[in-house]
Amino acid sequence: MTESEAKTVARALGGETWNSGGGVHLIVLERSDGRVVAISDEVVCEYSDRNELMDGQPTNSIMLV
Repeated sequence: MTESEAKTVARALGGETWNSGGGVHLIVLERSDGRVVAISDEVVCEYSDRNELMDGQPTNSIMLV
């Protein structure tokens, strides 16, 4: 998703954008329990924390396409 698209969705969901590299922009939501949800235009992933997000090891994921 483009940076502009990610910013619009992040604003609507109360999250932030993150450039994961290669022109890929994600929406990142931090839950009250410390878990992190990252949303792209292809997949939604849940991570135990931000370190797990940086390592790219989701605990759960749902493919959107």
